[in-house]
Amino acid sequence: MLDPQERKLVILFLLPTSLFMLLLLWLPFIQGIWMSFHMWPFMGEPQWRGLDNYGKFLRADYFWDAIKATAIYCLSTFFQLLVALAAALVMNQPFIPFKSLWRGIMIVSYAMPPVVVGAIWLFLLDPGLGMVPHYLMQFGLMDEPIYWFSDGVWARWIITFVATWTFWPFMFLIILSSLQSIPREYYEVAEMYGANILQRFMVVTLPRIKTAILIVVILRLAFNLAKIEQPFTLTGGGPGYDTSVLSILMYRFAFMSGDFGMAFTVGLFLVAFTAILLLPFGWLYQRSMRRHSL
Repeated sequence: MLDPQERKLVILFLLPTSLFMLLLLWLPFIQGIWMSFHMWPFMGEPQWRGLDNYGKFLRADYFWDAIKATAIYCLSTFFQLLVALAAALVMNQPFIPFKSLWRGIMIVSYAMPPVVVGAIWLFLLDPGLGMVPHYLMQFGLMDEPIYWFSDGVWARWIITFVATWTFWPFMFLIILSSLQSIPREYYEVAEMYGANILQRFMVVTLPRIKTAILIVVILRLAFNLAKIEQPFTLTGGGPGYDTSVLSILMYRFAFMSGDFGMAFTVGLFLVAFTAILLLPFGWLYQRSMRRHSL
């Protein structure tokens, strides 16, 4: 138990952070909830709508398009994890030469601004000038150029692929650092008991990098849901609303339609979607941390 002096000191240290959170996070969030009940044009006074914004959004044809696009875009997090985990396991092997060089090459895509990455892939996939359609036709894998971004299904999966290509090094660096913290003696003991590669991974490696994996999954899911650069640069949310993830839908309502009330409504749906998606991973992370503390 803390004595009164220590309690006052703790409160004093927490006060600046609490004020910062209150002014820059909670007050705008509460204001956003309030404005979601209004029709708020860019030029003009807010007008009370009650629950009309919510009903309009739920009934709209683009509602399920936005949910589907957001869910598919979030799948890039798990594709990033698979690529990052495989690369980290390979780079952690002692026989790999020039590790610093390979690590530098691997993080190039993550070092590039997302807008630049989007422009590069737009050029590579261009039906007339792009290298990808050219070589696909050269090898007989495609009869004629495909207008990738004019088809909603293709556009969604291309955005997911580009996000995976861009951001997997973030996970790779964190998982690799976690792998390097595992003592080699653990693997030597496992080999002495006859454990094969898969058994060593499941018994020695995975339990010791599980926390790092959960952290990067939570961070990347949160970043994917909040950021709009990748889908906006590649498709602008189109065709139609097929690639309008919820964050892009917020942008379209606020800055293209001028309806900030509806933008706040979509934002609250995004908050709810994020909470539902992150809840199981947060629970697993808390459970993992409790086990480590015992």
